[in-house]
Amino acid sequence: MEPENKPLLSHHHRIKRSIIPPKLRAVWRKDYFPCLPARYVLAIMSCLGFVIVYALRVNLSVAIVEMDNSTATVHHSARVFDWSSSQTGWILSSFFYGYIFTQIPGGWLATRFGGKWVFGIGVVMTSVFTLLTPLAANHSVWLLVAVRVLEGFFEGVTFPAMHAIWGRWAPSPERSRLSTITYSGPYLGNIISFPLSAVLCQYGFDGGWPSVFYIFGALGIIWFILWIFTSSDSPSTHPRISLKEREYIESHLPPPQQKLDTPWRAIFTSPAVWAIIIAHTCQNWGFYTLLTCMPTYFQQALNLTLGGSRSIVMNGVFSAIPYTLFAIVAVLSGQTADFLRAKQLSTTIVRKGFTIAGFLCAATFLLLCGYFGTNTATAVTFITLAVGLNALVMAGFNINHLDIAPRYAGILMGITNMAATVPGIAGPQIAKLIAVTPHDPKGSVEYYHKFRDEWREVFFISAEIYLFGAIIYLILGSGNKQPWADGYANSKSPPSIQ
Repeated sequence: MEPENKPLLSHHHRIKRSIIPPKLRAVWRKDYFPCLPARYVLAIMSCLGFVIVYALRVNLSVAIVEMDNSTATVHHSARVFDWSSSQTGWILSSFFYGYIFTQIPGGWLATRFGGKWVFGIGVVMTSVFTLLTPLAANHSVWLLVAVRVLEGFFEGVTFPAMHAIWGRWAPSPERSRLSTITYSGPYLGNIISFPLSAVLCQYGFDGGWPSVFYIFGALGIIWFILWIFTSSDSPSTHPRISLKEREYIESHLPPPQQKLDTPWRAIFTSPAVWAIIIAHTCQNWGFYTLLTCMPTYFQQALNLTLGGSRSIVMNGVFSAIPYTLFAIVAVLSGQTADFLRAKQLSTTIVRKGFTIAGFLCAATFLLLCGYFGTNTATAVTFITLAVGLNALVMAGFNINHLDIAPRYAGILMGITNMAATVPGIAGPQIAKLIAVTPHDPKGSVEYYHKFRDEWREVFFISAEIYLFGAIIYLILGSGNKQPWADGYANSKSPPSIQ
């Protein structure tokens, strides 16, 4: 019988052994997931973390329908508010004003001190402020805006922190599949949050819409407790990892180095970095436009009205369908990308191929939706294909940070995600400016026809931006590790511009 590999304990864990009771220590040392390697437990837990993260982000998009007196369709005991269109816009966009400021600091903190606590605290604090949302809304609209800004502030560290964690955990042969498991979480969060939020608005406790925030906030706190006991910053500090797995991971990662200066100049003058920045920004323009405006498009252009309890639930279901396909394609694309790289296809070709394919598919089906999506069936089909096949980029630029500089992947994600947050503010606002309410009577054929024409312009702009991102990434993108990727300590002179 093969001897069991004994877990390795860091010096930090050995010091703490004396203060942990023997019985509790035996439970702690036990492998709760004997069939799964530690890196895949990490992938699953981080995926669940991002499910929570995106559920906390988008639940307001559904709940606000029932919070605003002008759009509320379900009459429960919960208070509704007489908000102006401007105030509603501030409420929906305020999240991104906090989110944009913690991208680079989150990456730097996770790179410097480890991502476990940065990621975990980001999720749990967002959950706490979500629990406070009903209280803030009942106090004043501007306190609600402030709470949403704080939610964005803490959630902003999550993506950079997770990239920093994978920079220490993901062996190069499995980089694509591990990352795509993790980053399918946001889209699973959309799948769950849209319909569940709609159901809670109709049937939930405490008057309906407040239960949306209580349920998702509580789930975030429960996840945080599990995260503490199942994750670590690196394989060397994991209390239950086997010796074999630890050696396998560390053999495919650069050797650890301490107190390296971040090569900021080299980062900001690297074409490979700018390729990711531009691709990420173009991706998020279309993504955020659809994420925030899809229910409105179904209502305005297709007459999928939000009136009535059944309609709000159906709207949530229709809005979740595209992200179901996205999650499936994201995981499959990660598996396929690693398979192609194992077959000696270069990382550069793989990353460019998946990125360009994802952008072209999204652009094509958005244009088809704009011109031929004249009823609910065709529109949902085209949007589902546009969003779902766009998931190919998850095995492209989205994990390219780990290829070009695994040591600084968290910082790079912070930089690119900060730039890519701007479309989250601008894209939906421009969509609202284009798709204005026609003067024709609501319900007339002319009313919905004019809305379809205006939404065609919204889709056309997104398609153009997708194509621009594909061209730039084709020219500048790279899958090769950059000369500055190991910091200044390994160079006799400052890194050259690549």
